[in-house]
Amino acid sequence: MNVLQIAYYTVLRNIRDWKLFLLLIGAPFVFYLICANITTNVNHGINSQKFKIAYLDTDSGPIGQQFERFLQTQEILTAFDIQKADSLDAGNQMVKGGKIEALIYIKKDFSQSLKQGKKANIEIYSNKSISATRLLVEGFINTVNASSAIPKIAGDINVTEVSRGIQQIAISPTGKTFTDSDKSSFIGLLEMLSYGALLGCLTVINIIKKNTLLRFNISPINDLNYVSGQFLGNYLTLCPSSGLFIAFTYFIWGSAMQGSILIIILTFLVFTVIITALGMIVGYLTKKTGLGALISVCLNALLSGAAFVWMLGTARGFMNWLVFFSPQYYVYLIVTDTLFDGFTSRIQASLISLAMAATALTVVTLFLGRRKAI
Repeated sequence: MNVLQIAYYTVLRNIRDWKLFLLLIGAPFVFYLICANITTNVNHGINSQKFKIAYLDTDSGPIGQQFERFLQTQEILTAFDIQKADSLDAGNQMVKGGKIEALIYIKKDFSQSLKQGKKANIEIYSNKSISATRLLVEGFINTVNASSAIPKIAGDINVTEVSRGIQQIAISPTGKTFTDSDKSSFIGLLEMLSYGALLGCLTVINIIKKNTLLRFNISPINDLNYVSGQFLGNYLTLCPSSGLFIAFTYFIWGSAMQGSILIIILTFLVFTVIITALGMIVGYLTKKTGLGALISVCLNALLSGAAFVWMLGTARGFMNWLVFFSPQYYVYLIVTDTLFDGFTSRIQASLISLAMAATALTVVTLFLGRRKAI
């Protein structure tokens, strides 16, 4: 028997376990329909929301104090939802996660620099090249002494497509991103898709329990062919779930898509390799149904949770470190940047990270599968 034949019989065996098959295919489909309805209703009328921004004032001088008073005026509060950032890193995380539109940063000794005639900038970390936040800062500058403050701020600074004295730093090119409801739905669906790791885990454990490997060990078949075919069969069984997720993504956000759908398809194909390999690795290491299922669920929850807290801009300590090992995090970056014309370099880096993880996990799976399970 070759790899394709083994994969074919693996798919048939998986489909015959109709309860597990419905859990992995039917449950996500129902959840997709529910989220599609919720997302459509929640997003209705979103344009009436205020602009969410944050500011960080590390200047102890009069300009910083005047800016804080400016932000508390009734005209500003009518159009902006304003909060104070704890630090520059925390503010940037909120911008990257889409929790706020922009961060306004006034550096330390800003007022002193102006007084001494030195160059100084009010920095805006934003998701847009031209944003309402920039207009807000321009309005503040216009309230300052135009004859002295603005020339001193501008100096010989060369900042493209921004007002004098304002240094705007882009976080993403277009500034478009998921709404809060979209983010929760997307990560929730991605987590449900990740539970496909249970298929690989339970398949491996069931084969070990039924001593199927004994029959293959005495038959004229290479064990690498067997584990490769089993891996391919489990992968093909999970592909319909990924296909449903791609269809859901295109149905909800396809009208706003700026990039190629092929990138999203490739992303989910690689992601399916990762969750298949993770499940099989857990199965080979535990060899127990209850323990294997528990570890698979907890591992998925941990990795998805890391992506979720990063998305909210609240990742700290261990979670801030764990997020770089979360495939869900990279999928989120690729999908959002593809849909909303984000940074091409970030898409490429995320795809490379997913491909490296898929390659490493596949090698580990094949290595563990070649070992004697009994």
